[in-house]
Amino acid sequence: MEGKNALFMVHFGTTHDDTRELTIEKMNKKFSSEFKDYDMFEAYTSRIILKKLKDRNIKKEHPLKVLDDLVAKGYDNLIVQSSHIIPGIEYENLLEELTAYRDKFKSIKVGKPLLYNVKDYKRIVEALQNEYVPRNKKEALVLVCHGTDSPIGAAYAMIEYIFDEYGHENVYVVSTKEYPLMDTLIGKLKKDGIQEVVMAPFMFVAGEHAKNDMAIDYKEELEENGIKVNKVILKGLGEFEAIQDIFLDHLKEALEKKEEKVADFKKKYTEKYL
Repeated sequence: MEGKNALFMVHFGTTHDDTRELTIEKMNKKFSSEFKDYDMFEAYTSRIILKKLKDRNIKKEHPLKVLDDLVAKGYDNLIVQSSHIIPGIEYENLLEELTAYRDKFKSIKVGKPLLYNVKDYKRIVEALQNEYVPRNKKEALVLVCHGTDSPIGAAYAMIEYIFDEYGHENVYVVSTKEYPLMDTLIGKLKKDGIQEVVMAPFMFVAGEHAKNDMAIDYKEELEENGIKVNKVILKGLGEFEAIQDIFLDHLKEALEKKEEKVADFKKKYTEKYL
């Protein structure tokens, strides 16, 4: 593209240094290497995480602050990729923020989140199945998601459908907020006669929710209900090269399309899901 180009990487963020290095920083480096003609910038959307990091003298910026800086520095073309899992509230907020800047750049291209098309789900199953899914059908894999009160929360149920299509009927999903919660999961496990499980986060980073909600609280609750937790995997989705490739392909697809305003992107998203 002609003019001054910026690559903008947007993440929910994490306060855990170990998983940040393995996921967020790894993804930033991958994209920066792929788009060498773009100057890379980064932002976190979680204000709570930004505050906690600031208290530790770790400086990260909110998207609005970065966008203001890009305008001030005279950037013409902006390509944006987030590490959001679904096009839920956090992703929708990002699109709204970008909409306010649509007249301040010559072009804004936005890559879709991880789960958008059916092919995305299938690629995820192919990336995770060999490492995550127990071979013993009497043992289940429980994928712990963040959850959302957005209508797009139905995407979590679709994860189970696609795993089942690949012959993995022993894969279940639970969320830390909204449906499906632990009572629903425990009911399904008991109904299906599952007495042993492996747990893994279906989140980009294995941070607070993975290390506390999943590895401690959920493990205890399952075992109190007579379900043995054989293993807890503390590995974020962002650690998988194949998962990062899905995000990368989404941004490449956005770049290949004709000029599209963020408002138009939002309109199509709304028509498709609401």
